[in-house]
Amino acid sequence: MAPGEKQPSTILIVDDDPSALLVSTKPLRDAGYTVLQAPGSAEALRLYAEHPGPIHLVLADVFLPPPGFQLSVAKNPYPRVNGLDMVERLLQDKREIRVLLMSSSPGSELQNRGLARAGLPFLKKPFTSETLLSLVREVLAGPPATPDQKNATRPGNGDVEWVD
Repeated sequence: MAPGEKQPSTILIVDDDPSALLVSTKPLRDAGYTVLQAPGSAEALRLYAEHPGPIHLVLADVFLPPPGFQLSVAKNPYPRVNGLDMVERLLQDKREIRVLLMSSSPGSELQNRGLARAGLPFLKKPFTSETLLSLVREVLAGPPATPDQKNATRPGNGDVEWVD
């Protein structure tokens, strides 16, 4: 990289659907972003903690796979939780990060289930590459996300709703 040249933003995509990962990853890589992938919250939390550089944006599906067997959500640093709970855990880390949630479920349904949060951008699946790129640019240009103060105790409380 030449002196003064800006390093591309790193985006972590979290989705258990391989086709959704591909549809999200290809246009972002083609646009010059560095893209990391995780098929679930446990893998994403671990990757986020262990990645040597900054992760600028997390693009996460709201509905992620439930745990197979998990002793304790509270004591496990990399639990299987839904996308919103995973994001709240990441935001507790105090690093600057931008967040974009996605789902094929309507926003009103997510709101009714307590799986949406005001102030976090939302991308409805299916989406076009143009819509994805436009929203990613917009979110990256905006301020970082902040933890949800109303639900500061939410991560790890064990009250996770799993939907297939």
